[in-house]
Amino acid sequence: MVLLSKLAILSSLCCYLSWGASGLSDDPENFKIEVTGSAWLVDSSGTIQANGAPIDLVTDLGVGQQQPTFYGRLAIKPGRRHRIVVEGTPFRLSGYNVVNRSVTYRGQTFNVSQTLQSNADFNYLFAGYQFDVLTGPMGHLGFSVGGAYLDATGTIRAVQTNTFATKSETVGLPLAGAEFRIFPIPGHKLLAIEGGIRGMSVGNYGHYLEGTGNVGLSFGPLTLLAGYRDARVDLHEATSAASGVNVRLKGPIFSMQWRW
Repeated sequence: MVLLSKLAILSSLCCYLSWGASGLSDDPENFKIEVTGSAWLVDSSGTIQANGAPIDLVTDLGVGQQQPTFYGRLAIKPGRRHRIVVEGTPFRLSGYNVVNRSVTYRGQTFNVSQTLQSNADFNYLFAGYQFDVLTGPMGHLGFSVGGAYLDATGTIRAVQTNTFATKSETVGLPLAGAEFRIFPIPGHKLLAIEGGIRGMSVGNYGHYLEGTGNVGLSFGPLTLLAGYRDARVDLHEATSAASGVNVRLKGPIFSMQWRW
């Protein structure tokens, strides 16, 4: 019975997404290029660590919240079911705080009551291939595989003494995920609902996971979207837990999307 129920749900979804000529004369999934530009208001939490105890981004470093971050995505469709996807974002986190405990970063110890200025930069770039298993005027459902490049640099500086410590890491890792878009109003493409998830565990090195959900209004080839994005980065040296990042970046995201 459970198997039959799952098959029935899948069959219904296939029919819904594949419903075509009688419903919509203008197929919003029939495009060659789709460009998305977004403003992501990032709340951050977590820790960074380099040859010392974990340092909290918020309570120790006072990293600011709701920091605007650009997110961009390019999708190229060489065929109806095939997509080449490139996306990326530069995270720029900064903090200014008087610490209430001694912290050590990259061999440099910062003492109680020192004022610390900090910067944590994460650059993320993904490139991959997506195959749409379901596609039609009502939307699509696709699965992707690809590779991501991440580089992170953390710098902490004591304002009074101008002493500082910095640490950089560069990581490449495979990612896999799923993505969908639905136009739920029969006969119209005004309302769009879309979302996706992508990630991968890299064993002793940690894991990366991201997810986004959006609701939008379409006006011709232009769609205005509002939603929420969440990324979790836990990457560290395999031989030791003494160096790495364990960070969550989340917040509302507002986008403009153009298809042609």
